[in-house]
Amino acid sequence: MVRTSKNVCLNCFGTLDSQRVCLSCKKKADDSPSPPHHLPQRTVLNEKYLIYRALGEGGFGITYLAWDISCGLKVAIKEYYPSGYVNRMPRSNQVIINSKQNQAASNRGLKRFIEEAKILAKIKNLPGIVSVRDFFSANGTAYIVMEYLDGISLKKYLQRKGGKVPCDEILAILRPVMDSLISVHKCGLVHRDISPDNIIVTKKNEVKLIDFGAAKQSNLNGKSLSIVLKQGFAPEEQYRTHGEQGPWTDIYAIGVTIYYAITGSLPPESIQRLYKDTIIRPSEKGATISPTQESALMKSLAVYARHRYQDVTQMITGLYGRKSSGTSATAAAARKSFTADVSVDPAETGLSRSQSARLSKPAAPAFSRPALQIRTPQTSAAQPARAPQYSQPAIRQQPTAKPAQERNAPAQERSAPANQPTRTVTVTREHKPSLMEKLFGKKKK
Repeated sequence: MVRTSKNVCLNCFGTLDSQRVCLSCKKKADDSPSPPHHLPQRTVLNEKYLIYRALGEGGFGITYLAWDISCGLKVAIKEYYPSGYVNRMPRSNQVIINSKQNQAASNRGLKRFIEEAKILAKIKNLPGIVSVRDFFSANGTAYIVMEYLDGISLKKYLQRKGGKVPCDEILAILRPVMDSLISVHKCGLVHRDISPDNIIVTKKNEVKLIDFGAAKQSNLNGKSLSIVLKQGFAPEEQYRTHGEQGPWTDIYAIGVTIYYAITGSLPPESIQRLYKDTIIRPSEKGATISPTQESALMKSLAVYARHRYQDVTQMITGLYGRKSSGTSATAAAARKSFTADVSVDPAETGLSRSQSARLSKPAAPAFSRPALQIRTPQTSAAQPARAPQYSQPAIRQQPTAKPAQERNAPAQERSAPANQPTRTVTVTREHKPSLMEKLFGKKKK
């Protein structure tokens, strides 16, 4: 059986039979249509990525679960799609700006989206940061391809734990993120959106910080920064366009995350604490925390930046101890214990318990399955896609129709009679680069 985009099992990358049932995982294909503004299921992006379903969406983008065809691995793909500013054309999947008034704002957002990809490309291979595999333009917009993190957010993890955990446990969980932030800050970058929503705890006992869409260069030159913040987790300088932001900005957000994890509640917003600081110490709220750890946490939560730790290394020393090169024995034990609580709840996914169990199984290597084929508009012959050393084929795409301009062109323009002399005229026109060409460079012919 020839494997195409139509008969690939999106659950395990196996092959569907004539009844649309996977020969490997025995799951029947879900062919229900996607929402109109989402990429349709089984769309192939960049001749390499097969779209499965949307994992989530926000004001500026949609994140999809997809398969990297070349190696048979799940990936997460983030599409720039500013809600309310653009629409998706049916069939073509093109993203178009819905009005001239929204064009400038949409283009600025696209530039920031590309900046996020470049930022993540700089800081890849850090244990506590999500890795970017690829980014490209297509469909009139842009895409970031990231590693797929199979797990749950720290917020959901805490909910399963009853709303709060001991201090040693949250410190064990956050240590890889804090260690990685040292490298991030050395690059002159500030995340600006650290919270339990943006920290993922995976089934492989890994903890990753995601969503660098709000990240910016530190404004050490005094220039203003845009106001991007998450209420409750943002320090007071993030409320001001000329507030000086740096590592101390992320330190405050980490401090709030720890406070929330051990008390089950948020401290008063930083902007309110400027006038009257009514924050209650964690120990007074019954939290399990040592006096040394509490002092370090309260220093991280200082209202004014000058009173906080100035870099994450200092914060680590305060929280973990001066001689700590890693977590304490208690924290290490806590770190081992949290893996069992990361399994996906079937009620949260809408799947049956048996289906959820199959989702958690790793996919078999791509080279052990029949080939996928790709067909291009120029020929009906199968062509191999970009692949690793072993022969991994790509997906067959249906030939696309010729552009309307070519279809409507007069016959004499499409082909001249052989017995008539032809005349060559050279016309020189000034090329104005589009926004996509400015961001990605001119496409090679």
